[in-house]
Amino acid sequence: MRLNQRQIEIFNAIMVHKSVTAAAAILRTSQPTVSRELRELEKQIGFDLFNRFGKRLTPTSQAQLLHSAVARSFVGMEEISRVATAIKGRNASHLRIACLPAYAEALLPGVAHRFLKNRPHLHLLVHSLGEVALRHDMTTQLFDIGLTEGNYGYDEATTESIDVGELLCVLPAGHNLVEKAVIDPHDFEGVDFVYYSEDDPYRHKLDEIFDASGVARHYTVETTTATGLCSMVAAGVGVSIVNPFTAVHYAKRGVVLRKLSVRVPYHVYLWRPAKGLRSAQADQFVRVLRQVTEEMKQELKILLSN
Repeated sequence: MRLNQRQIEIFNAIMVHKSVTAAAAILRTSQPTVSRELRELEKQIGFDLFNRFGKRLTPTSQAQLLHSAVARSFVGMEEISRVATAIKGRNASHLRIACLPAYAEALLPGVAHRFLKNRPHLHLLVHSLGEVALRHDMTTQLFDIGLTEGNYGYDEATTESIDVGELLCVLPAGHNLVEKAVIDPHDFEGVDFVYYSEDDPYRHKLDEIFDASGVARHYTVETTTATGLCSMVAAGVGVSIVNPFTAVHYAKRGVVLRKLSVRVPYHVYLWRPAKGLRSAQADQFVRVLRQVTEEMKQELKILLSN
């Protein structure tokens, strides 16, 4: 199946602007043309994209799924246009960063505050998604910096590993396990546990540890983000094990941190475009990122020693 660009533009315009009339105005064409192209698209793909109630269109669930892919391609084209404009004017005034939601909440705010302090004309574009979706987007869109948990092979990028420390136990205040300075896998036997989704790389590492110890945890909630996991812990839903960035971030929000007796090293993988495409601003951002990471590690030592 090969769809033409005009059909995709029309579909995207209707989804974004919520009506055929608005889509036709944006695309500078007629309403009958938009309606005709839309029906041709639906015929070609073999399913309805909208439920029709008179002149009103309501997207189907299939349309929502399709548009999630279409929207990414349009964001990519817009980004290419912005970069082309910046190159023409020799004034690259923004950095585009792809990362996990946990980094967008627990790491990048501190980095951004320090980095932007003396750069009033620069702004950051932060694109945060779960690991699987992020891995896909990093191969199809243009980013200056990518931050992931997994190490993947991309021909047009270089990567380096940042040692952040190790995974930490996170507990609600007042939980029985708070009395222990170091928590053993057996201490989690039958305990309410908040966990990552099955496609998370660190879940697999933890599963191996608990399986080897013969420990059965009681899963209360599974979530796709470390920040969501720690929010559940803070609310008393259960205990868990999380990356150091998010652990430190939530230690200021009532979550108690403890070491795990089995060391699970945690690394962030830093992605950059091929050397010929790198910018000096991105180099400076990476230096600040490393500074903030080292400061977080020192803060963590103090928290765990109390």
